[in-house]
Amino acid sequence: MTRRSALRATSASEVPLTQAETIEWLLNRSQRTNRTVPIRRAFVQDTEDGPILRQKPGPLRQLMRHERALDLLLLVYAVTSGGDFSVTERAETWGRASGLSFATDGSASATVSRQWRKLDDLRLIERSSEGRFLRVTKLLEDGTGKPYTRPTGSETTRKDVYFQLPFQYWEDGFHDRLKMPAKAVMLIGMSLRKAKFPIVPEAYERWYGMSQATLRRGVDQLLQAQMLDEVDEEHFITGETPTGRGTRTLYAFRPPYHLNVNKTDRESGGNGKSGEEPVATSSSAKTVFSQPAPAFPWTAQSVSTDDLRPGG
Repeated sequence: MTRRSALRATSASEVPLTQAETIEWLLNRSQRTNRTVPIRRAFVQDTEDGPILRQKPGPLRQLMRHERALDLLLLVYAVTSGGDFSVTERAETWGRASGLSFATDGSASATVSRQWRKLDDLRLIERSSEGRFLRVTKLLEDGTGKPYTRPTGSETTRKDVYFQLPFQYWEDGFHDRLKMPAKAVMLIGMSLRKAKFPIVPEAYERWYGMSQATLRRGVDQLLQAQMLDEVDEEHFITGETPTGRGTRTLYAFRPPYHLNVNKTDRESGGNGKSGEEPVATSSSAKTVFSQPAPAFPWTAQSVSTDDLRPGG
């Protein structure tokens, strides 16, 4: 090797990987053959123990002002697919993957550490130093600090109900293109595990701890990004309108983000309980995916929250 070629090689090796290259490398290390990430519903909405079902917002609510911490957590969820569910990497790797830092002088550690501390405080991870490397172990998604176990997917045990985030979320660049409101609405929508679903501001504020303004921004961003579409309307009986009738929009994810559908919806084609006719469904369904979705129609005052509990 000549001196000139040696200098070129040295120079190339000193150029950090891009964020996309770093994420691709991390995802490939996961060895997930289905290229999806399982996440328990308890991360977005948890339940309290007791004879009466009581729902409460999950840890996602505490991350609404910590977008980069969420980005790191989702990558940890993706990479840790077995063993003790831990991953050990340099701070620079996580800095590039999250877009927080591309520094190679050691300063990335302090930048990324603040995000790890937030996740640690929420008892979503454990961390320990191993020389220049940091070992991160994921814990149960409900923020109890319990050791992580693979979810079984049992629909009779709410703590084990989970949804899947496809790798294409990163490959399509949505980790960078979407803002925090859209990321939160995306996770909530996926956790519902419905073929199509309404979005009710006042109910979501109670169930997920998300303000109506934030929810509105998140839905708008998902529609603009063409990850979500308006696909139908449904009519329902309510005590909140003069006529006793209300109408709400139904939404659906576009492929490949539509993979989270529960057994009941799969067997009924997305129209309610298997073997039954859909309840109060509009007779004029909108064309699905034929054009960019129209602006989000906000009708919070005329919406009933009856019978809108998240599906199992």
